[in-house]
Amino acid sequence: MSALHHSLETMGVLQFLFAAAFLICYALAIGGFLGSGARTSVSVVGFIAAIGFSVFTDPWVHGVILTVFAVIGVGLFLGAAWLLKLLFASAVGEVSVEAAYDDALSASVIDAVQEPEAPSTRVTSEPVGDGSIGRLLGGDGPALDQRAS
Repeated sequence: MSALHHSLETMGVLQFLFAAAFLICYALAIGGFLGSGARTSVSVVGFIAAIGFSVFTDPWVHGVILTVFAVIGVGLFLGAAWLLKLLFASAVGEVSVEAAYDDALSASVIDAVQEPEAPSTRVTSEPVGDGSIGRLLGGDGPALDQRAS
């Protein structure tokens, strides 16, 4: 293990660039951020970066071991995150974004202060207009999701 530690201490800028490129490409390849065609391209670039990292590490076997440790580390992190999601989703209940948005629209509670000495709360049962994000809580300002003309 001390030889692997020595390899880490003697890493150069090129090895750091290959390692960063591999980790970024690996995260993009396993995530849902890109489409399937882009994932294939990113996977190829990540594989080339992993090979480059291993080739420029002295000895090359330590580069392979560090790459495998990175893949295992990301897998353990994702597994722990999945288990926590499973644990807390079952305790609280699964709520989708659409359901939360619909609940917020149906509630449409507007707090308005008419006069400084007599605050009043007005509850309406009518829908909140066009359903824009900026008007979600009945705000009078422009909606955040509408472009200025």
